[in-house]
Amino acid sequence: MKKMTKMLVATGLLGALVLTGCSSNTKEESKKTTSEGKTELSVSVWGYDSNPEFKAMFDAFEASHKDVKIKVVDIAAEDYENKITTMLSGGDKTDVLGMKDVGSYTNYANKGQLEDLTSIVENVDDKDNYKGNLDSYKTDEDKYFAMPFRKDMYFVYYNKKMFDDAGIEYPDNLTWDEYEELAKKLTTEKDGKKVYGSYLHSWNGLVQATAAVQTGNNNLDGKYGYFEDYYNRFLKLQDEGYAMDYATIKSTKTTYSSVFETEQTAMMPMGSFYLGKLIKTKAAGETNVDWAITQLPQPKKGEVITYGGPTGFGVSKQSENKELAKEFVEFCSGKEGALAVSKIGMTTAYQSDEIIDTLLGLEGMPQDDVSKATLKPDVSDFELLPSKNASIVNQILNEEHELIMVGDETPAKGIANMEKRVKQEVE
Repeated sequence: MKKMTKMLVATGLLGALVLTGCSSNTKEESKKTTSEGKTELSVSVWGYDSNPEFKAMFDAFEASHKDVKIKVVDIAAEDYENKITTMLSGGDKTDVLGMKDVGSYTNYANKGQLEDLTSIVENVDDKDNYKGNLDSYKTDEDKYFAMPFRKDMYFVYYNKKMFDDAGIEYPDNLTWDEYEELAKKLTTEKDGKKVYGSYLHSWNGLVQATAAVQTGNNNLDGKYGYFEDYYNRFLKLQDEGYAMDYATIKSTKTTYSSVFETEQTAMMPMGSFYLGKLIKTKAAGETNVDWAITQLPQPKKGEVITYGGPTGFGVSKQSENKELAKEFVEFCSGKEGALAVSKIGMTTAYQSDEIIDTLLGLEGMPQDDVSKATLKPDVSDFELLPSKNASIVNQILNEEHELIMVGDETPAKGIANMEKRVKQEVE
């Protein structure tokens, strides 16, 4: 009897070992490998060919992880959010997801579709070098489900030759009143075509986020009286002919880059994401514009306050390679990813002196003191906080923004509608 019991125990142990081995093999098999035996890590992005930061980071990660191959899941920019939503709903197992905007990020996080990265963020060694940018993905519950690799900031690109021709000194730490006066002086005609003193792109954030950060407010709070002065100023610039009007920009699908690079404007508030593209375009001989940058105009002289949104990565809950995916996200957000991205002319979430100096040292980057100072503002706040209501609130603000800018609503009426609609939606 004892002999039989020993045999059964041995058989049971052997069976357990076999099952354990099968389980282990199954887990390994879930991780896709390439024909060269490398582990495949799939990453979703938008417009891969037109956004060189992705390739820069992927190349850097593969160079430091010889056994890994990045599989690019490239999606058209205009379809990106809808496609990712469909993929997640359908059980897609793409490992890493690019976070194109804060509103979409909050939707994915709220639905439990992203891995919790809070422990990684909280244990970052050199957190000071992020200048607070990790919080661009901090939710209402103090959780992090993504990490930023890029953090944009807004400032003014200007055409140096137009200033020279007008006999005007290059701008430095302008107030909005001074900006408006310069736009008036620099509006002219060339070869029978109008050249605007200012170009103000159609995005609602250019008015609303600027107003919020420069007045110490929050666009998710539901009170928007601080928008009114900024709307009145922007409308005045277009109504008096010193800036292209909003309706024309929208109806002709005007791009900010075409306006600046074909020298149709002297000044243009725009994000740092344009730096690398402008440097590349100029180097390729596709534009002759002689340019530099200066700080975003302020309500008064002194402290420079600007804003910008993050771009980052999160790990899908459905990933079968979560640990490597998390390592990739942390790599891109940290020093190594920042070096790769800064070398192509983009501002990063990680902003040590070394990274900023790398950006400033790029061939084609303006080397004047004001341009250098512009990349080191006193405050670079967030365009939109990652609250659960961010997406719907921003949609409402954008809809009313369009009505204000085309003249269908006065700023006061539009602001009243924003407050009413946000209250109804949030409550």
